[in-house]
Amino acid sequence: MTDVGTRRDVFGCSKASLDQDRSFIGAGIHFHLKGGDGSAPGRVHALASSGDYLIGMSMKHGHERTIYHQHHREKHTFGERDLYIRTLDDDYVADLSGSFSFVLIEIEHGMMAQLADEAGLEGVGELRRTVGTSDPILGGLVSALSLSHQSELIRERLGAAIGIHLLETYGTAQRRRRLARGGLSRRNQNLAKELILSRLDSSISVSSLAEECNLSRSAFAKGFKESTGKTPYQWITDARVERSLQLLTDHDLSLDDVATMCGFADHSHFSRVFSARLGEPPGMWRRKLA
Repeated sequence: MTDVGTRRDVFGCSKASLDQDRSFIGAGIHFHLKGGDGSAPGRVHALASSGDYLIGMSMKHGHERTIYHQHHREKHTFGERDLYIRTLDDDYVADLSGSFSFVLIEIEHGMMAQLADEAGLEGVGELRRTVGTSDPILGGLVSALSLSHQSELIRERLGAAIGIHLLETYGTAQRRRRLARGGLSRRNQNLAKELILSRLDSSISVSSLAEECNLSRSAFAKGFKESTGKTPYQWITDARVERSLQLLTDHDLSLDDVATMCGFADHSHFSRVFSARLGEPPGMWRRKLA
C-alpha cells in the first residue's frame, strides 16, 4: 500500500519507520512483529476491515499513543508487557510516540470459537476491550513465540496457549439481543445509511452507528447484515467506491483528492479497493472516460 513517498502496512503504520516487520502463523492465529529503531511511526490511520480481534503487546517501556474517537481522544502510556485489545470493525486513528516494539496478534472470530470449544470455554464469544493493561503471562508466551529459531510445532503449541490465555483472561459471554425478523427496522436502516453517506470523507465507527440506532454493536452489525446482505464495513466500502465513481468524472480532481474525499486511507488503499471492485485501477478507469 503506497502513498506518495509513503508505504503503509495493513494496520496503517509507515513501513519506512519499521526496522522489524515479520509475520507468521501459530495455531491458526496471525502474529506480526513490528518494531522501530527506538522511535514510533507517528500517525497510524487504518480503516475498518473486519470484525476480527487485534491484540497489541508492547515489548518495551516508554510507548505512548493518543487514540482519536469521534467525540474525544484518550492518551495511554505502555510499559513492557502492557497490551491493548480492539476489534478491526472500526476505523482507527492514533498518534504513536516513544519506543515502539509490538507483537500484534490477529484472531479471526471463527478461530476464537474453535479455541473456545477445544478449551471447554462454552459461551465465550467476545474479548473484552482494554488499553494499557499489564499481562506478564501473555508477554512471556509472546516473547517465547517471537524467537526466530522456534520450530513450527512449538509455534503451534505456543499459539494455542496464547489463544486460550486470551479467552480465559479477557473472554466474555457473547451478548445476545433479539432482533425483529428481517433485521433492522426500516427507520434504523435508513438512519444508518444516511449517517454513513454523510461521513464518507471521515472515520466511520460501527459503534457510533449502533449507538445512534440504540443497539449494541453486535446486534447492530447482525441486523444490518440481515437487512442489507452486507456487513457495515462492506456497505461503507461500496459506498466509498460509488462516491469515487462520481468524483472521477471531474478531471480537475487528482486521484489523491478523490481518495481523501471518499475516506480512503491513501492513494494506494483507494487503488487497491477500487481495483478489487471494478477489476482495474481508478486511473485506468478514468482514462476510459476521455
